[in-house]
Amino acid sequence: MLEPPPYDSIETEEFLHSFYSFCTFVAIVNGKKLNYATVFLKLLESESLLNLFKLYINEETNYGALKKFIQTEPSVTKSKYITKFLNKFDKNTFQQRSSL
Repeated sequence: MLEPPPYDSIETEEFLHSFYSFCTFVAIVNGKKLNYATVFLKLLESESLLNLFKLYINEETNYGALKKFIQTEPSVTKSKYITKFLNKFDKNTFQQRSSL
């Protein structure tokens, strides 16, 4: 079998370094212990922080950035804090926001 090209490995390592550096940055700025659920919640709450994250990981869309976050740290999907935050949205409000 053919091995994947070396640039795949380099790209993956670069993404992971950027991801963990960004999470550390958010934890330090907020004065909290590093917790991926907290970082994810901050991304959901702050458009400017999400834009910074997209620049950091070289992603163009909010959806793509959040998807990469979940793929890298799937434990955030089980967080009660994130569930509470998402449950605050009314279905109609969310549909209006997503159509903009």
